[in-house]
Amino acid sequence: MNRLGDPILYRLVRLALAAAALFLFASPVAAQAVSERPIPGFPHAKVYTLSGDEARPVVVILHGADGGTEAGDRFGPILARMGYAAVGLPYYSPDWGDYGPPKALPELPGSFIDIRVDQIDELREALRGMSGVDVERFGLFGASKGAEFALIAASRYDWIDSVVAYAPTDVVWEGWGLEMVEAEGTRSSFSFGGEPLPFMPYRGFVEGLLAGPAADLRAIHENGRADHPEREAAARIPVERYPGALMVIAGGRDAQWNSAGAATAIQRSRTEVGLETGALIYLEAGHDLVGDGGPRDAARSGGTPEANAAARQDAWPRVVDFLARTLTPGA
Repeated sequence: MNRLGDPILYRLVRLALAAAALFLFASPVAAQAVSERPIPGFPHAKVYTLSGDEARPVVVILHGADGGTEAGDRFGPILARMGYAAVGLPYYSPDWGDYGPPKALPELPGSFIDIRVDQIDELREALRGMSGVDVERFGLFGASKGAEFALIAASRYDWIDSVVAYAPTDVVWEGWGLEMVEAEGTRSSFSFGGEPLPFMPYRGFVEGLLAGPAADLRAIHENGRADHPEREAAARIPVERYPGALMVIAGGRDAQWNSAGAATAIQRSRTEVGLETGALIYLEAGHDLVGDGGPRDAARSGGTPEANAAARQDAWPRVVDFLARTLTPGA
């Protein structure tokens, strides 16, 4: 199921996009090598671009709870070949001490606590002097906790032009990490301007850690939300303050949190103030909807592999078109 207009018209648009994609990926642009450059002051961050001095719009890739560089490594070259200066921004590297694998990126926070949203502003300034980068056209591409990050940032910076939020949330959530085992319900996932943001607590997070793969992540979120209705208003991400372009993509059977309900709430909040929001909601799909199809499925995604692959295949050309319309790449 989707919420973007007439199905017959959409089929025609899909055919046109498919033809354009065939042309693009058969063209010399698709064959060009992608360069990778580090970004001063941002450990392990990279900007991916095609060769040449042409200033390209920025798309910052914000990973989810897995952290690390995988999201940037995967989508950086894809977005670069589409004509963007794609930025992989690792901002968290899980550290579970003796209870998990060694921390991969020692310079980054090891707990998902008070992650600095305002580093996006600092990143923009660091990119400003780099060749082939146009920071006056600036987009965010985030999934799950990365979508949470992106929506918070967009609600605070009016120079952000375009946001794609996969499996979004409409509230800021509690943080986690080793120190949270003894301090459940006391720390936020994100901060801004040196202050932790108001958040919605979980219910049963520590028990969920002990349960491992059997933990019901969606229930941990939904029960926490039900326990604390008085915190809803403060924890809500004020998406209506973001004047730019927004697309949200969600699955009705998301096993990690209720991203479909959040996407609906986000669209409603913005519609009430006259802001258009593209919403793609796939009722049988789960959490892992980023990309253009394929058989993969993240652990505990929800949905079925077939429904998730179909949702990815349907959503991706729309995301490509949305970014092109809202950022106007030069490829």
